[in-house]
Amino acid sequence: MPYSVVSDSVVASAGSVFAVSAPNGDIRPGGYDGLYASDTRFLSKLLLTVDGHVPTLLSSGSLEHSLAIFYNTLRDGVGPNGKTFTVVRDRKVSHGLHEDVTVVNHSTQGRTATLTLEFDADFADIFQVRSGDVQKRGTCEAEVVNESSLRLWYQRGDFIRETHITFSVKPVFDGATCVIDLSLPPKGSAAICIAIVPVTGSELRPLTCVRDLIGAPTETGSIRAPRTIHEGEADPFPGAPTLETSHADLRLAYEQALVDIVSLRMDVDGDAILAAGLPWFMAVFGRDSALSAIQTKLLGPELMVGTLRVLARNQATEIDEFREAQPGKIPHEIRQGELSVVSEIPHSRYYGSVDATPLFLILLSEAFKWTNDMDLIRELLPAAEAALQWIDEYGDLDGDGFIEYAGAADRPLRNQCWKDSADSISFADGRLAEGPIAVCEVQGYVYKAKLGMAEIYRALNRPQRADELERQAKRLRNQFEQAFWMSESGYYALALDGQKRQVDSITSNPGHCLWSGIVDPARARKVAERLRSNDMFNGWGIRTLSSEMSRYDPMSYHNGSVWPHDNSIIAAGLANYGLLAEADDAVGSLLGALAKLPGHRLPELFAGYPRRTGSIPVSYPAANSPQAWATGVVIYSLEILLHLNTSGETLSSDSPLMSRPLSMRGVTFRGRKWDI
Repeated sequence: MPYSVVSDSVVASAGSVFAVSAPNGDIRPGGYDGLYASDTRFLSKLLLTVDGHVPTLLSSGSLEHSLAIFYNTLRDGVGPNGKTFTVVRDRKVSHGLHEDVTVVNHSTQGRTATLTLEFDADFADIFQVRSGDVQKRGTCEAEVVNESSLRLWYQRGDFIRETHITFSVKPVFDGATCVIDLSLPPKGSAAICIAIVPVTGSELRPLTCVRDLIGAPTETGSIRAPRTIHEGEADPFPGAPTLETSHADLRLAYEQALVDIVSLRMDVDGDAILAAGLPWFMAVFGRDSALSAIQTKLLGPELMVGTLRVLARNQATEIDEFREAQPGKIPHEIRQGELSVVSEIPHSRYYGSVDATPLFLILLSEAFKWTNDMDLIRELLPAAEAALQWIDEYGDLDGDGFIEYAGAADRPLRNQCWKDSADSISFADGRLAEGPIAVCEVQGYVYKAKLGMAEIYRALNRPQRADELERQAKRLRNQFEQAFWMSESGYYALALDGQKRQVDSITSNPGHCLWSGIVDPARARKVAERLRSNDMFNGWGIRTLSSEMSRYDPMSYHNGSVWPHDNSIIAAGLANYGLLAEADDAVGSLLGALAKLPGHRLPELFAGYPRRTGSIPVSYPAANSPQAWATGVVIYSLEILLHLNTSGETLSSDSPLMSRPLSMRGVTFRGRKWDI
């Protein structure tokens, strides 16, 4: 289950580095606040006072994903001779945190002020922060490095983490408390720069002053062009396609999605990949990263290629029961915090998912269709063949032809599909399924993966291998229809349990089977109708679980909530079967939710309460936002609305699903720019 930050928190982020703070800019000890990098909290306290008083908040917020500003005031008296200060904190997160603190004297007399900054770092693993159990087994210390620098450090055996804090002036140090005396002329100001850099062994890199990006708070006319804010940073989507539409909400959502994708983008050994979500999942997740790369391919090939390379480099090569690794398996989650490094938990490379491996193959197939890059295919073919071998040799636990997971309560994840909460796989009467568990959508992923790899082998002039994969896919489809179709319900079972009984809950999962193409075309409309029935569709989207099921709860994580990414996959599946009106409705519902949500940003999920006249989507308090595959929904919706066809050398937009004009200029397809 996810964990939320406090609702009033201000978050600034850049890749896997992010800062969570109070509205006044303070990092409050004892909660979720902090400066995080590499799954570690490098700063757990940053408290600012002036003359011993906490300034009063005026206003604060994020300028964009990596920048935040905080306006505070301190008043002692009124009139021109009164002691009135404004304290402005300008903050930018990159590979560290740079904060400019500006104290402005508004009186007509010169003033002195004492600025005190209290620091601390508990170096807690992000799993400890989320659980609220921060118990350190190593040594934490603070030491003065020189007259303007402070170092906080932690050591547990070979695990060493440091936080370097450097000031533009010379404070008086008292442990990790820093005192700075300011002399403020009449109507004048003083500014201090603070650079806070997490260190994990790499060399220290300088940080950019925020005033160089947005101007000083005391300067009139200090507006900077928006592009200069990102000066020196890599643009993950050079020449991103231009959306042309009269649909104002869709346009705003697209612009927000581009910003959010930049905020989630991580560089892993030179390759771009999206972290799963802010704040607690700023890490590589096999399933999430692969699906979000598929969703966002309209923006260009970089994320597809980068994600494939990162996942291939971390593919398992041996059996490791602790990490649930087997040769060829694609990782579920990769973490760098203390608990992972010292192997208290298996997440340094954890392989506890059964869908990441076929999704890797589907992503490779999509990348091939969109780039026609044979060099990329040859580069990644060994990883693809190892993934296919894992499916055939390790994925099928009991030899029945389906991919299963054990479903054991002693594993870090009892359920290892996308609905991975412990209670997500249940019968209609509420009983939990016991393993090995074969969920329906994973069988579809394998079907789609094998057909996609057959196309690749044909392109490699290996027709026999292609024929064999197609035969395997056909056999799987026949088995799937026989085992998963529930004739009385006219719908597909959620899963098969360890006794090969149909787990008969009505869920959104069979919608993914439309996306994969494993559904018999004669049954596709029945599936669509069931997904759009009142117990499944709440007006904003399709619920994860029917409201008629025993475990239905509109505020549960997977048992009645609405997940935007789930709905986008279902919409794409409906379009694949030619159910264009149904796909249009599914996308339109998401756009309706977007219009009601702050910043036109879709969260990870929202509650399953029915939509009413004039209502808004009900927030799920622990939802990650932005979240990779929720952000990808907007881009994927455009692909669905434009009805793109990637056969041959053309990109067409036959029969657009929207009544109002919609087009995109500069979509990269097979090395060329297309206007669609």
